Amino acid sequence: MNLLNLVKNLLNIQKNIDKRFLPSQGLFYKDDLTITIKKAEEKDINEYEIDFIKENLGLIIYKVKKIVEKNLILSNGYNFEDLKSIDIVFLFLEIVKFTKGRPIKIDFINEFGNPDTVEFSSDYFNYFKLSNDLLNKYNKSLKCFEIDGYKFSLPTIGIENCLTNFLIFKNNQIGSEKYNEYFYDFTYFLSDKNSIDFKEIENLIQIFNFDIDENEIDKIKNILRTFLPLQKYSLIRNGKIIDINSRIDLEKIWK
Repeated sequence: MNLLNLVKNLLNIQKNIDKRFLPSQGLFYKDDLTITIKKAEEKDINEYEIDFIKENLGLIIYKVKKIVEKNLILSNGYNFEDLKSIDIVFLFLEIVKFTKGRPIKIDFINEFGNPDTVEFSSDYFNYFKLSNDLLNKYNKSLKCFEIDGYKFSLPTIGIENCLTNFLIFKNNQIGSEKYNEYFYDFTYFLSDKNSIDFKEIENLIQIFNFDIDENEIDKIKNILRTFLPLQKYSLIRNGKIIDINSRIDLEKIWK
């Protein structure tokens, strides 16, 4: 850490994020990537809150991404698109907490059947437990899991955005209905790529939907099932797992 960043941290202007405590647990990031957040400015918060429509998931995701992108500092050579998409909401909530200077509390019913609250933080986050078998398949150099000839990684936000733009583009064309039926989880086998063009997406759709035989598809789906818990947000306290879906009011998160 350089001297300027150290001073900013001491002055509580910015905060370093330990990659190990993100939902991805830092497993898919290169060692030289550092993640730092800063406090959101009032104009950022105003932009987030204006025209907020709680039923519009796409709009909410867009607003969350913008807050993270504007208040994120990454080490040289990296940008917002390099982040794993699973980590975005966690970083958003860290920015909210850092900006407000107080924790985010989640209401739930505890193990005794009584109303209770738990803090959204790494202290209570329900992290995916890696078995010894999976650990043996982890490639520390490539930052991926090598299983049955495939290299599994979580998709970056850049890849997620490229695929979203592709589907929006296709949706405006005649015969777009077929794109609703395709398998798109090839995004989990693109390593740390943060961009992909439409032609590459078309090629991957062809390969993973038509060219690969059923045995290989079964291998891919088994890998995806193995890591499914890695992509879910929940908290755990005293052995009780707390699902946080719909428990955080994103509309009033800054209040």
